[in-house]
Amino acid sequence: MSKRLAEQDIENILSVLENGDISEDEESIGDENDIDYYSNVQDLIQDLEDAEEDQYNANPDVPIEEDHLPDEFSVPGPSLSRPLSGVIGAAALRQRSRQLIWKKGNLEFSEDRISFTGNIDLSPEFAQLETPFQYFTLFLNDDILVKIVNETNLYITQKGISNCPPVNVKEIRQFLGIIIFMSVYHFPNVRSYWGKYGFKHIMETMTLNRFGKLRSVIHFNDNSLHKPVGHPNHDRLHKIRPVEAHLNKLFLSVAPFEQRLSLDEQMCSTKVAHFMKQYLPNKPHKWGFKLYVLCSLSGYAHNFEIYSGKQNIQYSSDEPDLGVVGNTVIRLCRSVPRRMNHIIYFDNFYSSIPLLYYLHTQGIYALGTIQRNRLGKTCKLPVVKEFMKDSVPRGSYEELVADYEGVDISVTCWKDNKLVTLVSTYVGSEPAETVSRFDKKQKKKVSVACPKIVKDYNAHMGGVDLMDSYLGRYKIRIKSRKWYIRLFYHMIDMSVINSWVLYKKHHPNMTLGDYRSDLAETLCNYKKNTEPKRGRPSSSNIDREIEAKRHRGPMKPVPPRDVRTDGLGHNEKRCTSKSRCKLPGCKGFSRTECTKCKVALCHTKNRNCFAVFHSK
Repeated sequence: MSKRLAEQDIENILSVLENGDISEDEESIGDENDIDYYSNVQDLIQDLEDAEEDQYNANPDVPIEEDHLPDEFSVPGPSLSRPLSGVIGAAALRQRSRQLIWKKGNLEFSEDRISFTGNIDLSPEFAQLETPFQYFTLFLNDDILVKIVNETNLYITQKGISNCPPVNVKEIRQFLGIIIFMSVYHFPNVRSYWGKYGFKHIMETMTLNRFGKLRSVIHFNDNSLHKPVGHPNHDRLHKIRPVEAHLNKLFLSVAPFEQRLSLDEQMCSTKVAHFMKQYLPNKPHKWGFKLYVLCSLSGYAHNFEIYSGKQNIQYSSDEPDLGVVGNTVIRLCRSVPRRMNHIIYFDNFYSSIPLLYYLHTQGIYALGTIQRNRLGKTCKLPVVKEFMKDSVPRGSYEELVADYEGVDISVTCWKDNKLVTLVSTYVGSEPAETVSRFDKKQKKKVSVACPKIVKDYNAHMGGVDLMDSYLGRYKIRIKSRKWYIRLFYHMIDMSVINSWVLYKKHHPNMTLGDYRSDLAETLCNYKKNTEPKRGRPSSSNIDREIEAKRHRGPMKPVPPRDVRTDGLGHNEKRCTSKSRCKLPGCKGFSRTECTKCKVALCHTKNRNCFAVFHSK
């Protein structure tokens, strides 16, 4: 039998493949009438050859003769940007995945086999950090702030903006504090924060005109160095690349402290007009820039990549070419320690047999949903239409196992509201458990069987979704016509969430809203002082009492610790009336207060509460 696709159909498929942005969030997956997935031109050519021959072994017990391909060779085509190389040739991986011998069975699950050998504790340096500001500056440190200041001042000079004085690090830090304040306390518009019923902390930090100028001139890279379109080194993310590279480097500096990681897409919501903007109808925010994020179960983003279409990407010589999507997973997983039994979870946009095999060779287990047409024709799973009939009870499942170059791979299909297909290298359907589902005929909840692989996937796939929920609670919503500013705001939000996740390891009672408020107040008032602190140091007990009193909401709020101990701008001012001293344990009254902290403090012959309050 000879089967040919029309030339126009082939061109359409190739154009879609080269974009590399087909996702389960863009169209429903799982229908028998779906177009087959091809990671690149080589897969399409191979599938056409298979269709022309139309001969494959229908009996899974009879071995199939493999085509022996060299480990290193190059295949011409528009979507291949480098020779296929690595542990084994990529085309050979795909060819062998189509010819696997699948048998009914069960992949034995063993806790001992997947026991985590890595370190679940943070490095000792985190134990020395105490305040939200200190955790936040792990990522937004002085290096990137100085970079932003230099590029912003360069942009002001290049554009000849005469009515905008040069900016400094203090102003950029205050700018960050203001936009983080705005993410927690919502006013009708930006000008309202400086209006009649404005926000006191913001009004005292910066004027409206200066804030507006900073919004319009803030820059992150030199425009004169941006290579034109068509240049081999053209970078579509040039304007935001220094911030993205800096944050990725520091996010990666925190070694994965959890065994299970999830990889998924994330949306930076915006409606700004830009060609990199994506439309994903199944996402809460359908329009925006797409990011690929590798997260822990606690919501910490260890690595991320902004989708910018097909570009020249640096590959490692010891990594196979698994197509646009598979290579994205490989790049994001480079930072995952090898052979410590980490487990990566992803959905059917990323899953493929060669990818699971490669991760297993690196000592990383994987589990994910998968499209049935990526399993090859030798994988005889139940037909969807037959399996979804009423005669087949809900909760039914079937598992097939194959040996792929010495790696056991399990595929399980499970009948729920829809047919779900999952693939894994460490767990199968057994031991099965039960879940509660509502039965329309009986009009009540009933227990149905649920394979172990499904329970594991549902329990550990939500790392990126958890971070999305944190972003949804409080995020910077200031509008901008500049596309890179929207991405900058998104990365600031990611940095705040990452620092909060680390902060919660030692301070579990701090909510995200309180954390952002505390951080914003510190950024607005903090002044860096390199001189040693003066005054008698306070004990840790007094310091904890001050912080506790601060969060109880005194009549005159106590500033964050980083502000009251920075050693700059704290002067005594005489007041017309006396007030109770704010230092815990002191029952005296004082007629003096700190000009910066705005709290009354004693300074007498026998007691210097002013020095104790401002010392570490």
